[in-house]
Amino acid sequence: MWTYESIKLNPNDNILEIGYGPGVTFKKVANKLTTGFIAGIDHSEVMFEQATKRNKKFIISKKAALECGTVWDLKYPENYFDTIFGSNVHFFWKNPVDEFKKLYSLLNPYGKLVMVFQPRWAKDEEEVIQIAKKAKKQYEEAGFTNIEFNFKKMKPVTCICIIGRK
Repeated sequence: MWTYESIKLNPNDNILEIGYGPGVTFKKVANKLTTGFIAGIDHSEVMFEQATKRNKKFIISKKAALECGTVWDLKYPENYFDTIFGSNVHFFWKNPVDEFKKLYSLLNPYGKLVMVFQPRWAKDEEEVIQIAKKAKKQYEEAGFTNIEFNFKKMKPVTCICIIGRK
């Protein structure tokens, strides 16, 4: 659960997960929250159904909310979230800078965006580093600062975590 570890959440935070899949990490975050809240969005109806079933108690108690759609469908006010995170999602976007700008607007001042991804198409470690640098440039274009990388050796290719602050 490297994604979960990379978030470093506070139990009072408002969190958004982009691409929650079956809701496994979403549930782990919800379990950790005390007065905080977690929202999630995923484009897949199948994942929405699985994640809703897995996180039903959190949804009923209003500690969590799940939606099916894209980042453009999110209706939260600007400066709402302390942390936004996603795993293996942004490289599917047509223009990641635009989506990152949308997420930037949803973060409160000093909020952070954490994206963890494994570029399975990379042929070697040098290409992984170049992919990380490209993601950093996209973060910068969206307005993020204090950008940091972490790398984790995994199979079939090294995983990247990029964190940027508003």
